[in-house]
Amino acid sequence: MFESTGDRPDQTLQEGAVQPSLEYWRQQAEVSQAAIKRLTSRLRGRDRRIALLELAISRTVVMHHVWASHIERKLERLPAPAATPTAQPGQSSPGSEQESGVIVRLPHLTRTLEVLFDVMCEHWSEWEPERLPKSSTVARAIDEKLGLKGQANGEASRSAQTFAAALRPDLVNETDGRHR
Repeated sequence: MFESTGDRPDQTLQEGAVQPSLEYWRQQAEVSQAAIKRLTSRLRGRDRRIALLELAISRTVVMHHVWASHIERKLERLPAPAATPTAQPGQSSPGSEQESGVIVRLPHLTRTLEVLFDVMCEHWSEWEPERLPKSSTVARAIDEKLGLKGQANGEASRSAQTFAAALRPDLVNETDGRHR
């Protein structure tokens, strides 16, 4: 099936026996060095472009914060909307059911206060006496929105529990006998 190749010289050895000259290897080294220089130059160019993009992004972030602060200060200086003069005592004005709540003027609004107001509106805007929001649910929502870490036993953080208790309406506290 197979022929013995022992009496014939191997042709692949004879073809590979031709050694490239020293000049060939010098040319290959020069080509490789040129490729290395070209790639190094391109890499430096990309690094410069990345640095410029990082600078542009950081400037954009700073400008965003400056404009946001400017707009917040501008909004704080605006007068509060006046109550509708058509509403008489004992009568409800149009849309008053949707606009129920309390208006509070604060010298500033922190991220924490903003989250607490959001959670309060989310959980306590439309509650029924038979189905009160659970304090643990409110506390976990506060943890989630503020990025606080819960306790090792699975409960919400103590800060969130305190905030949740502060958000609980006084009427509910008096009804179920909770003390401050």
